[in-house]
Amino acid sequence: MMGEQIVFWEFLVALCMGLASFSVFIWAVLNGELDEESEDVKHRVMEREWHDE
Repeated sequence: MMGEQIVFWEFLVALCMGLASFSVFIWAVLNGELDEESEDVKHRVMEREWHDE
């Protein structure tokens, strides 16, 4: 019985974390945070990391 309760709470915590991350993703999409400029930033960071090595 105790093991079933632990599994239930672990599942509930994992579900809440998933919903929170999905909510942040939806917020970012609706506010325009994820656009072409975010890809440019990714490429600039990758270039800096490659040049630093």
